[in-house]
Parts: sequence; C-alpha cells; structure tokens
Amino acid sequence: MRRILLIHIILLAGIARLAGQTPEERYSRAGELYGSGDYSGAAAIYRQLWEEGYRSGDLLYNTGNAFFKSGDNASAILFYERAKLLAPADEDIDYNLQIARSRITDRFETVPQLFFVRWFDFLSLLASTNAWAVAAFLMFAASLLLALVFLTKARARGRLLSFWLSLASLILAILMVSLAVRNNSLVNHNRRAVITCSIVTGRSAPGETGNELFVLHSGTTVTVEQELGEYREVRLPDGNKGWIGSSCMEKI
Repeated sequence: MRRILLIHIILLAGIARLAGQTPEERYSRAGELYGSGDYSGAAAIYRQLWEEGYRSGDLLYNTGNAFFKSGDNASAILFYERAKLLAPADEDIDYNLQIARSRITDRFETVPQLFFVRWFDFLSLLASTNAWAVAAFLMFAASLLLALVFLTKARARGRLLSFWLSLASLILAILMVSLAVRNNSLVNHNRRAVITCSIVTGRSAPGETGNELFVLHSGTTVTVEQELGEYREVRLPDGNKGWIGSSCMEKI
C-alpha cells in the first residue's frame, strides 16, 4: 500500500513539475527522455502537447517514434498518419509508417484510390488551409484587376492578353479554394481512424446483438462512415462495413 502511494506521489510530482514548464521546455524534456531510452515517458509528454493543441510535423513524427519504440504500434501508426497530413512529402515519416504497418495483424485487399484524387490530396496538404485561402484571395483580386484592365484598355491586343490572364487567375483562384477546402477536410475533419484495442469485433448493427462480420486488431486503419451513440460504422480497406465501439478507435 505504501509503495503504491509512493508511486502516485512521484507521478503527481512529475506532472506538477512539467506543468510549470513551457511547451518548448517540455518538448526538449521529451527529447531527453527519448535519448535516455525512456520512450513511454517521452511519448506521454509528446501526446500531452498534442492534446493541448500544439501541431507540427516534427512533434507528430517524434510522437510516433516514441510510441513505436515503447511497443505501442497502434499509437505509432496513428501519429505517423497525423504527421503525414502536415508533412506529406517527408520520406522518413512514410518509411516509418510502412514499417509500423508491416507489424499489424490484419491484411486486406485494398480498393485502389484514383490517381488524380491521390495527387489532389497530396497537393492540398503541401500548404495549410489558411495559406491556400490567402493565395485564392490574391488570385481572385488579380483576376478582378486584370478584368478592369480589359474593360478600360483601348488597344485590342492588350485587352486580349488581360482577358486571358484574368480568366487564368480566376481558374487558379477556384482551384486554390478547392485545395483549401480539401486540406481542411483532411486535417481537421478526417474520417479515418486507427483501431486501438488489441482485438474488436465488427457487427452488422450497433451494440452487441448484431451478427459478427469480422474481427479487427490494433493498428488497422478504417474509415468512419456514420456515428450512433457510442458506436461507429466503419469501412475497411477492402470495402466491407461493420459497427464497432468508439472506445476501440481514435480518429486521425
């Protein structure tokens, strides 16, 4: 009993000490713990920073690494996936994610995504939602300015050039608005989730009364189709659907 009480006191003291530090200091502390081999401690600090709203590709990548080293493969996949949303071109993130995925139990024949959808998603993640929105506003303003030149310019040749430039700017503005919307959807309203329970059964209906359809293991990535109370209907990589409890997954 005294030993348990002592452990609680030590943990509370550690939390209180971290609470008085700045995010930068805690981030550095997590790096020190990781370097000393305390991967679970590093992962806990990194995750706490995430839950407090701090976002960066490096933070999420390091969180994934810490969870991977501590043996929590599902959380590693979760944070690598989150890191890819902020740094889609980072080869280290993609490489480590593939290694983590190779260690999960479930294997599916995946439905391939259309190449132009895949590239559009990749392009939308190269900048933030706000950056795409600002770029779209500037392109739209340029389009209006060039349209004004077209309406006021006397020479036919100059008018024609300003017309085509105005049209091109308008098209780019529409494209950038689409990229901003898609980026916001992927980063802030992502419907994909990672199974965190060691094993969970997918059923034909919410609750425990539905027929058993499939069994999933930790680390598998699914797509949430709809929500009903504490249950979620998920779509598997092979296209099959079923209901599982929300407590056994965490959204990317």
